[in-house]
Amino acid sequence: MDTDTRPSVACVSGRRVVDVLNELGVRSVLLGDPTPLDLACQVDVPLDTDLGDWQAAEAALRWLHAARPLEAVFSVYDAHLPLASYLAARLGVRGLDFQAALTCHDKIRMRMALESGGVRVPDYLPAADPADALPAAQRLGLPVVVKKATGSGGRGSMLCRTLQEVAHAVDVLGPLAVIVERAVEGPEYAVQSVTSHGKTEVVSILAQHVGPGPRQAETGYDFPSGLSPEGEDQLAAFVTEALAVLGFDHSVSHTQVRLTGDGPVLINVAARPPGGQLWAATERVRGIDLTRAAAEIALGRPVTRSAPSATRVLYRCVTFDRPGRAWYDLDGIDSPAVTLDVDPGDSVRSVDDPEGGSYGRIVVYGDDPAELESRYRAILTSLGPRVEPDNQ
Repeated sequence: MDTDTRPSVACVSGRRVVDVLNELGVRSVLLGDPTPLDLACQVDVPLDTDLGDWQAAEAALRWLHAARPLEAVFSVYDAHLPLASYLAARLGVRGLDFQAALTCHDKIRMRMALESGGVRVPDYLPAADPADALPAAQRLGLPVVVKKATGSGGRGSMLCRTLQEVAHAVDVLGPLAVIVERAVEGPEYAVQSVTSHGKTEVVSILAQHVGPGPRQAETGYDFPSGLSPEGEDQLAAFVTEALAVLGFDHSVSHTQVRLTGDGPVLINVAARPPGGQLWAATERVRGIDLTRAAAEIALGRPVTRSAPSATRVLYRCVTFDRPGRAWYDLDGIDSPAVTLDVDPGDSVRSVDDPEGGSYGRIVVYGDDPAELESRYRAILTSLGPRVEPDNQ
């Protein structure tokens, strides 16, 4: 007789979620294609299945569900959110609403839904055929942003100031459908939130820094945001309304908003925790681990809250202004403050390259803004990131 009474949850996700589920003491099922061996050893049931074949994934998970009922299916990866919500809906268990997941995955569908719900978005035109991007840009007026119609993130987005740049963006992002939208002027903010049973709580609002383009790379964040309390209340209400229009019921979210002279404009909603070290930054300054929160919401549990350990964060991405081989020196560095994604001598691209972007992060916490800036500058100087020509 099975005496294991732990609740069961399935995730279509990766490494940190596995750690969180183990900490929560639940029985975990991990869907992989295939499941990495090291993760398979850490979960209760590794389930290898073709994640592109939804019917096959459903059949495999339904068989497990019949033998040991699941309470939820969720994911924290953009690419797998629709599948996770589909499986939750088909099994009749908790998960992000399937239509909400599909809407967030498709930028054209998202903008149509938000527009119909009275939420302001950039002026845009869809280009199901990439050849339609040029006339769309001419109709909207330059500059424009050309984005992949599905998925999210800066790697699928390019700022274009000329028609030649639009044509190049289509070549880089294609041959799939794109969306062309008029570039929105104004400071950008990242809004983190948790939604349970359709009720949204904004956890944090950070000022977001973005590269010069054409690559729309995130280059840093600041908390507090620098907005007045009234400004933050306005953004929080705007995002809460947007998530309600999209049909959010059980999820965490990372929403990007531009603040214009006419008010906020929604740039993107990702139904997942933020990437990089933003989840850790949010935990430090707000006391909520958004990856853990995603699992707890899926399980129907209250979100764990702890006392913040800092009132400010200065978060800067490590980027390079030209391609080549990256070099740096970690000797004497406060290692917890630095995360690097490349080894010395690895090839890197420039921050404005469509395949470039961030290669690491320097994140410092504290209570005094001048001290944070001083510590960041000292770490950056000691690290000495530089690029040398790649002669190979």
